[in-house]
Amino acid sequence: MGGYVTRGGRTVKWDKAFRSGAMPLLTDADYALLGQLGIDNVVDLRSLEEREVAPDLLDDKLGALFIANDYSLRPLMAKMAQGGGENMYAGMEKMLAPQFRSLFRRLIADEGAVVYHCSAGQDRTGMATAILYDVLGVDRETILKDYHLSTELRRPEFEMPKVDPKDYPNNPILKYYVAADDGKARKAEPLYTPSGASHLAQFFAYLDKQYGGSEAYLRTLGFTDADFAKLRETMLT
Repeated sequence: MGGYVTRGGRTVKWDKAFRSGAMPLLTDADYALLGQLGIDNVVDLRSLEEREVAPDLLDDKLGALFIANDYSLRPLMAKMAQGGGENMYAGMEKMLAPQFRSLFRRLIADEGAVVYHCSAGQDRTGMATAILYDVLGVDRETILKDYHLSTELRRPEFEMPKVDPKDYPNNPILKYYVAADDGKARKAEPLYTPSGASHLAQFFAYLDKQYGGSEAYLRTLGFTDADFAKLRETMLT
């Protein structure tokens, strides 16, 4: 993350936060490269089921603090399947409140760079990134363009390891892993609803209506004026 100019004329610093998808196929050379980034915190936004199939090894390999909150993917999958693909993120900010709280706490603490990720790096990670940029003061048109870069920049072939379904009975994420292992090239799906609306644009409208915006939402998680001031001081130049 970084490089965008805020409405107040400040710039988001590089090398403070990194976003990602799952990283089950990293090599020793990859870890050596990541080791040059000063990463001291890993916030894994994924569920228990996802972490079971593709454990995160960044903490072991880099010596970073690892943070994850245990939850089941089932309610999240059920939520995302509702509404015919419209307003898909509405309500997810409640399910993911512990994860988002952990992420912002680590960013505010400013104890080394933070990497945060889910599985695809576009939905949960995209929401977190959008909220962060919004609070920092980046204009929403820029945030939306940044969000939709996931369609171009994702590499689904690197997000899922080869697995044997028999090893993970009753794990709801397995059908996606098995489907991805059929030998066919995978492309990221554009992040738009059937009606043509951006998922993130709908989520912003929902946040504004339900909470009064991203900062007001984070206040429901316990963050204060002092926290926001520290976040901006840490993340902006």
